[in-house]
Amino acid sequence: MKRLIMKRSHRARRAKISPLMEMLEERQLLASDLLFASIDAEPIANDSAAQPRSRGQAAPLIIPTPSDEYRSIDGTGNNLENPELGSTGEALLRTAPADYADGISTLAGEDRPSAREISNAFSAQDEGASGNERNLSAFVYVWGQFLDHDIDLSESGTTELAPIEVPTGDPYFDPTSSGSATIPLFRSLYDPATGDSVANPREQINAITAYIDGSQVYGSNQATSDALRAFVGGRMLTSEGDLLPIGDDGFFMAGDVRANENAELTSLQTLFVREHNWWADQIAASDPSLSDEEIYQQARAIVIAEIQAITFNEFLPAVLGEGVIPAYTGYNSSVNPNIANEFSTAGYRLGHSLLNDDIEFFGNDGRAVRDEVELAEAFFNPSIVMEAGIDNMLKYAASSQSQEIDGNLVDSVRNFLFGEPGDGGLDLASLNIQRGRDHGLADYNTVRESYGLERVTSFAEITSDVEVQQTLEALYGTVDNIDLWVGALAEDHVPGGSVGELTQAILVDQFTRLRDGDRFWYENQFSAEDAERLGKSSLSDIIQRNTTVTNLQHNVFFMSATVSGTVFADPNQPGGQQSSRPAGLAGVTVNLLNDEGLIIATTSTDAQGNYRFDQFHETGDYQVQAMMPTANGEVPHTIDMLISVGGQSIRHVDFGQPPRNDRPHDGPNDRPEDRRRDRNQDRDHILANDILPDPMDEVIDQVASDQNAGNRLPVRR
Repeated sequence: MKRLIMKRSHRARRAKISPLMEMLEERQLLASDLLFASIDAEPIANDSAAQPRSRGQAAPLIIPTPSDEYRSIDGTGNNLENPELGSTGEALLRTAPADYADGISTLAGEDRPSAREISNAFSAQDEGASGNERNLSAFVYVWGQFLDHDIDLSESGTTELAPIEVPTGDPYFDPTSSGSATIPLFRSLYDPATGDSVANPREQINAITAYIDGSQVYGSNQATSDALRAFVGGRMLTSEGDLLPIGDDGFFMAGDVRANENAELTSLQTLFVREHNWWADQIAASDPSLSDEEIYQQARAIVIAEIQAITFNEFLPAVLGEGVIPAYTGYNSSVNPNIANEFSTAGYRLGHSLLNDDIEFFGNDGRAVRDEVELAEAFFNPSIVMEAGIDNMLKYAASSQSQEIDGNLVDSVRNFLFGEPGDGGLDLASLNIQRGRDHGLADYNTVRESYGLERVTSFAEITSDVEVQQTLEALYGTVDNIDLWVGALAEDHVPGGSVGELTQAILVDQFTRLRDGDRFWYENQFSAEDAERLGKSSLSDIIQRNTTVTNLQHNVFFMSATVSGTVFADPNQPGGQQSSRPAGLAGVTVNLLNDEGLIIATTSTDAQGNYRFDQFHETGDYQVQAMMPTANGEVPHTIDMLISVGGQSIRHVDFGQPPRNDRPHDGPNDRPEDRRRDRNQDRDHILANDILPDPMDEVIDQVASDQNAGNRLPVRR
């Protein structure tokens, strides 16, 4: 700790430095020393002498090296016994028998209400709804869509219509009460060798590879792959601003045709092209003798491994819960990795309920840097990415919670998908229901049974929400005739997860088969040491490596924050105690206000005067307001604070011994512009008893507690 002592002595001679700033600098140095002390104890990898790593010395980059064989671009040859498994053009599997109305090919559900009627009753989102009970971030749906475009694509035809009937007087799709309005839908393409008898019902096909093989980045056919390559140094093509290449039509080019569907998806597509090029540069620098093809294939294998690791180690545990996917035991050539119809057409469409109604742009401090864009305006609009870049959207996705996984969809996709109603606009909930009928999916209860679950016998067994029970009963009449997408999303969530029992079963089955049936799975293709390193890949690391974003939580699939403190009795007020530290005051109302001055949460202090807030659905500026009791009644006192990153915990936001910015004001309706002006005048305002809240608090405390008593320094509070 000599470095810390010398710095403190030097600061003591600086006449103008404030005691607070001295304390803060000391705190930062303490954190640095403690963290470096723990690093110093680790030997350098592959160093037989096991010398301690010098402070600040970066570990040498170890480039993972896959086996000599690389996967094909179209998925063929992965399974040596059945080379077509998982490749492009394979038929979707079925876990439950097909349930076409005629047993062959006509739409299922002919005795059910129209898909739009069900959407209106079941899927309308409550205005102002936000957040979810497990603090999932917006990255859950951004990654979910990115991953979906890696593993399945059922293309629509152009000749076979299956229009969705719109209820007369529908306020969006039939405002004139014509009674003849419909939402257009073309049926999916199917294997022409099917659909000619009950014994051979229609089967849809997957146009892309089923494997988690980065096909959304690299393509599923050679022509697409070649069009995206620079053929120099193993790199992929980019455009101005290090964005995706732009085609003649003005849209971005990527491995999947859906890359321009929305700006957040495009941002993630761009990120992984940058990641590929980063690895290509490292590989080329490490061995100048390698050819363009060798560099490209090694970088591609690494990026695919990262996508696989993030999916299984971050994304799936966030959605399904920890420990749900069985442990990996190696490649199994008898496992069929093909996509199940129940998965792609219903189970995995859970992500549509997660969507927020806009896209925002956040800086490293967690504040908005430009106006948000309505999600309805972000579809197939590459100009957003061209103008704003990707960095601020990626920071936003990590810094904002998603909606809950349930049957509700925001208006941007339930009423304005791809345009205004009557002018190209669609309803995604209706499309999901109708697509399930187009594919002849069995009903919810039959699919439960096919996945090894017990059939339900009442609506109360599906959900504990009485209102949803009543809605389902009014729509379907019986639990044995519910559309799969609706029933799966209506289920109560499993403990520790954000999905119902059936959705969990469908996803566990599919992703386990995708992993175990892939001969090139990263844990099978790389050495144990390289696989372990790749398994530690995090999306947070990849973002910070390839953008200007520097302030991210380690697991960007969760967004949460907490603020806590104590309201002390004022010794100068009646009932106050004359002591060096006043007692906590019970029963005081404490409010949490957003940056518009609106109260978003309220609590009361406990018997010790403590309070806590965790209702932070996104980063940004907030205020804590304590209604301090006085002889003349309650007086509001406020403390400003900034939540800049997910996982931040601000403690000791105390009242009763007023800090310098603990100022009374007129309550939650004072003018927002006044508060913004105050913040701009003093960005370094003092918070919580003259100690700036530090997200490193928990780390410092933990590391400090691990030091020997003789070496431990006190952590200042």
